[in-house]
Amino acid sequence: MSSSLYGFLRSRGAVTPEEIAREFLAIPDANGEARGLVERLVAGDGRFTWDEQGMLEVVDLASLGLDEAEYVVFDLETTGSPAREGGITEIGAVRLRGGRIVEEFASLANPGHSIDPFVVRLTGITDEMVRGAPPAGEVASRFEGFAEGAVLVGHNVRFDCAFVEAALGRTLANPALDTLRLARLLVPGLRRYRLASLADHFGIEQRPNHRALADASATAGVFLRLLPLLDEMGVTTVGEAASLRRGRRRSKRYIIPRDLPHALGVYYFVDRRGEVLYVGKAKDLRKRVGSYFGGGDGRRKVARLVEEAAGVRYRRTESELEALLLEAREIRRLLPRYNTAGRVERAGWYVRLDLSQRYPVPERVAAPGGGEEIVLGPYGSAGMVDCCIEALGRIFPLRRCPDEGDGPCFYGQMGRCGPCSGMDEEEYRREVVQEIAALLRGRGGEEKLDALRRERDRLAARLEFEGAARLRDFILGIERLRATRAAIGSEGVCAVLSAASESGCVEAFAFRSGRLAGYRTFCLGEEEKVRRFARGVLGGRRVETVRGPDELRIVVGYLRRRPSPLEVVRLEGEEDLVAAVRRVLAGVPGS
Repeated sequence: MSSSLYGFLRSRGAVTPEEIAREFLAIPDANGEARGLVERLVAGDGRFTWDEQGMLEVVDLASLGLDEAEYVVFDLETTGSPAREGGITEIGAVRLRGGRIVEEFASLANPGHSIDPFVVRLTGITDEMVRGAPPAGEVASRFEGFAEGAVLVGHNVRFDCAFVEAALGRTLANPALDTLRLARLLVPGLRRYRLASLADHFGIEQRPNHRALADASATAGVFLRLLPLLDEMGVTTVGEAASLRRGRRRSKRYIIPRDLPHALGVYYFVDRRGEVLYVGKAKDLRKRVGSYFGGGDGRRKVARLVEEAAGVRYRRTESELEALLLEAREIRRLLPRYNTAGRVERAGWYVRLDLSQRYPVPERVAAPGGGEEIVLGPYGSAGMVDCCIEALGRIFPLRRCPDEGDGPCFYGQMGRCGPCSGMDEEEYRREVVQEIAALLRGRGGEEKLDALRRERDRLAARLEFEGAARLRDFILGIERLRATRAAIGSEGVCAVLSAASESGCVEAFAFRSGRLAGYRTFCLGEEEKVRRFARGVLGGRRVETVRGPDELRIVVGYLRRRPSPLEVVRLEGEEDLVAAVRRVLAGVPGS
């Protein structure tokens, strides 16, 4: 297993917070706190991202902004022979984070044969000095671990990479930037571009002296002076800088508008006729669009898109949610050729109660079966559905054993298995099946949720935080499924409410037949503002309506990422919204 979280995820792919806590952090039971632990671990690190299922994964290092990436600047000393014949005598490296050196690596290496006399005079490294050093392959392997998750930087970097890869017997996975080629592009007119000449030009305090660590430190100083020059050219991502390193100053890079901001928004790739080829959303428009011109994510479709594109347009938005909604609207309106994923409905998950069974139990299914059944959904998250089903077993006496048995099962002895507790089929369907359906539809079952909440509070008061956290997750799972069902199944006008990021405030989204009719943020004491908003929505005025039924799902899916519960209310009159806002504000800190 890798010693770094980046290496762990790179070898595994997308991983749940619980798996990270258990397998990487060696915390066998995080008791519902795994997400928080991992979020604190990766906070501010652009190499990690959360997918829509709440799993953590690594991003392509080439797509990172130059100010986000970590760099390992390194240098080698060798025997003087070619990589395939010679060997490494020393590796020196420094790790840069936020423009500062945070770690160093230095080791002599035994190349397995004699060092050329000229190289001995140049470096001062002799056969006697390396005789007791670790083999070159071992040192190269340790260096590979040191550089994990970082962009490699070197002066004539391919030379150094070739020696490391020959010693390892495999290709390095890290993207690499070459200060020699970058300097030739960014600082034209110098007589020489040797490391010592560039150190003189930039006034670098560390002088290169043909020893690996000193030369790596000098190279780091040069690289830090080149970064602002890259930014002036409009090169903002590792991928763009790497394409310059390879000498492919592709004209395509210059279709990026010079005024493309570091801001939220939606971007449009267009061809020479002005037809929109692709629509996407971004938290940082400049970095996201720039990533396409550094090789993208390696997919052939991305390469074809870049070759066909003749320009990029954009629209800024005030929030990530607004960008999500605008992207969905534009994909449906324009039907761009490269947005195949956004032009089809996404599959979901359902909660199914099979009425052909004597004692039905809830199960997660990918699609309705078409028989005699109660089906609720679709829901976007399988994990949320599973958590809800587990919670239903805590508050309903679900069947826990086969219909026939020799006496009550273990759960039946505790009164938690309906058939074993003496329930007949009619009573089970009335008090279990129908009550589950009503609870998930938001038409009843509040007393059962209240019982769970009281038990959660009791455990927390007794400092039994593990059990309290588990019950909290159960309650949130049920509340979110209820909110999704109530919102997506609503006819007429409904509102979805959630605590806002601003302390003591609530966000309200109003929908008419699944389409956004209005959005506002309300704070404590703004009841008249709530009434005016409700009157406008009920009176038929719409704000930023998006075609198609997806808009409500987008909003509910976005709000489900938050830890605070959602509330869905059907609006018959303005006081319905006033009461709902009061209920949500009552549970909001600072209100």
